Amino acid sequence: MEKGFNKTKVAGIVAGLLLASTVTQVQAAPTHDKNVIGYLTQWEAWKGTNAGFSVKGEATHLNVDMDIYSILNFSFFGVAKDGSLHSGDLRNKQIYKPGSEQEPGSLLHPDVYSSWDFHILWGELEYIHQYPVNEPWDAENLEKVKAQGFVKSGKGWRHKPTGIEGNMPIPLKKEGGAPGLIDLANQKGVKVMASLGGWSMSKHFPEMAADPVKKARFLKDLDKLMALGFHGIDIDWEYPGFGGMNFAGDPADFANFEQLMEDIRKRIGPDKLLTAAFSASTAKLEGFNWPRLVKSMDYFNMMTYDLNGSWSNVTGHNAPLYPYPEEEFKGLDLETLRIWMADKGIPSDKINFGAAFYGRGVQTTETDAYLGAPTDKRMYTMSVDGPLLTAVDVDNWKEFEGSPNYNYIVKTPGWEHKWDVNAEVPYAVKGKYFLSYDDVPSIKKKAQYIVDNDLGGVIVWQVHGDIQCEGTFINHGSKLKECTKLSSPLAEAIDDVFSANTTPNAAPELTVPNAQVATAGETISFSVSATDADGDSLIFSSVEAQVTDNGDGTATVTYTAPNSATDIVTSVIIKVTDGRKSVTKAVVVNVKGSGVVENTAPELTAPIAVEVESGQDVVITVTGTDADADALTYSSSMGQVVTTATGADVTVTAPTTDIDMVINVVIMVTDGQASAQKTVVVNVKAEAGVVGDTWDVNTIYNSGDTAVYNGITYTAQWWTKGETPGISSVWVEADTGEVGSWSASKTYNSGDEVTFDGNSYSAKWWTKGDQPGNANGPWERI
Repeated sequence: MEKGFNKTKVAGIVAGLLLASTVTQVQAAPTHDKNVIGYLTQWEAWKGTNAGFSVKGEATHLNVDMDIYSILNFSFFGVAKDGSLHSGDLRNKQIYKPGSEQEPGSLLHPDVYSSWDFHILWGELEYIHQYPVNEPWDAENLEKVKAQGFVKSGKGWRHKPTGIEGNMPIPLKKEGGAPGLIDLANQKGVKVMASLGGWSMSKHFPEMAADPVKKARFLKDLDKLMALGFHGIDIDWEYPGFGGMNFAGDPADFANFEQLMEDIRKRIGPDKLLTAAFSASTAKLEGFNWPRLVKSMDYFNMMTYDLNGSWSNVTGHNAPLYPYPEEEFKGLDLETLRIWMADKGIPSDKINFGAAFYGRGVQTTETDAYLGAPTDKRMYTMSVDGPLLTAVDVDNWKEFEGSPNYNYIVKTPGWEHKWDVNAEVPYAVKGKYFLSYDDVPSIKKKAQYIVDNDLGGVIVWQVHGDIQCEGTFINHGSKLKECTKLSSPLAEAIDDVFSANTTPNAAPELTVPNAQVATAGETISFSVSATDADGDSLIFSSVEAQVTDNGDGTATVTYTAPNSATDIVTSVIIKVTDGRKSVTKAVVVNVKGSGVVENTAPELTAPIAVEVESGQDVVITVTGTDADADALTYSSSMGQVVTTATGADVTVTAPTTDIDMVINVVIMVTDGQASAQKTVVVNVKAEAGVVGDTWDVNTIYNSGDTAVYNGITYTAQWWTKGETPGISSVWVEADTGEVGSWSASKTYNSGDEVTFDGNSYSAKWWTKGDQPGNANGPWERI
């Protein structure tokens, strides 16, 4: 790729970058083989000294250590109600309100004065305030705008290479000015992804993924993103199957998500990157067909942060590495998630775990806060989420709404910093306030954990959370500030661990032939070759074809063209790896159709969904037919398959669970040439609760609604669906005025009364899970 850009031929270079980016795919950090993926937001640049930065405009691409990061995710583009994409700066700020929707908007904010979109993506700008006219006195400006691909469009402009439109002025890349994010990344060998969604812009993901018309509109806007020069797409749908801000989840979301990944892969091609952010809660991951996702996606970015915070009932860690005794809910830690993903057979090198460059502060009911202390909630209006019942600490971290950046935390005095030997992370206390965060030692431990368990790498939220300018600033226009000496202590700590005891490794170089020709059903062979500057042993592979290593740096690829009645164009993806870095290239195959339809694919009939009790078996009965009367073979992503006279019975054993959950079972039938598959949603019902319970996992509850669960009446604090009372903080036990039976899941304060084994007790202090009857415990018999 070009290291810079020809200022007079930008349109040609955009096309050149697109062509070059489809040729090869190399992913690795400068001196190691781990991913270091950083989220770079378009809004952080607005923040100045009140948020820990030296100047406004410091938090841009010019102040990111690109010798450390291998991939940068530009965040976020949102999804509108028609499926189109829009700038994150155009999000509906009232989207948290019931009934609110996101209207369509520009992909990049059209006003260069009220947004950083163009300044970050295109770099230092010069403005042309009206479209130049074809006159001698305006000839220089006309030449500039035409050279960079701008044409007049109404009262504004359109950029022909990308299809982006905007208002006046025209934002020209300044000749000799600071480069934009993608240009700079190309110079440094760093990939840049377009990240779509986020917590406040995921509302319309489910309907888009389920609606072919809206999905087509979505995919069309992906073309614009790729034309801008992005190296791939990152999806941040929060959350399939469970819902998020002002929208509910549906079991169908999981299969729709999987199909969406396949559609995106087909749209952007095999040599671009496709990743997604996922919840760290295993309950929110069970519904995915992971083998299917593995086929279409490059990396799974697991958000192993935001595991505790202002919504929690007791203080806990934002991003614990290991379990710890004081945790409110078990299983919300990096170690538990890794083990779960390994059990699912998910390739470890596709898994990236989260590194939080920020903390979460809460207030407690105690005079002196501690780990596991009860949080003190009240109604507070957040800038994004709106009014919430929350324990957020805005007394100390108001500018961050309780989530301060690391570079601000280290500058803030008055806190007592402690270390949790169980969770292997730090925390801090100051009077009644509690702060969970990560520092250099904890980040190094997580990086070492990733190395020790052969994981793909880390995702960083977000890259400017730890930067500190130790030099001076160079101004690039009125917006961009470049620090002459930048420090990034947390990112540097990751790099230190990943680079320890390693030597730089060059990626292999792969050579493949030009396009091949085959007739329908024909088997063809061709040769590929590869070299490695380090002399490492190389391994060739392909999903679509058989590869025979010839032992001399070459391999023979044998491929059977599909039986097609019409002419089609397909491709064979060849991969070569030296064990640390890999390169893939596509060989196009032009298949000449036979003109005769030789085989009809079988048809499969299966139920849309079935229900089963926790720990019990359910039989899914399917039928298959084939117009050609071919013998049919059945298979399933899980369970035991028994062929019947008309199809097959698939017996699935449900996991034992105390909460309702969803499992997707993919059943396939093949006639040996073609196949069909159906996804059956298995709704696993939790073990039966107490007689008289009214809470239902599929019912939507609004603020003030009540439900009975395990014999206890709870009141919803805000909109909720599927969150179990007694576990989720959305539910608060109703005060009936009567003395109730002791519950191990309930929190009690001093003076609360309960009955247990026929006796009455009064709490001496705050307690949860301590059974009455112990003379030295928190309960006093009355």
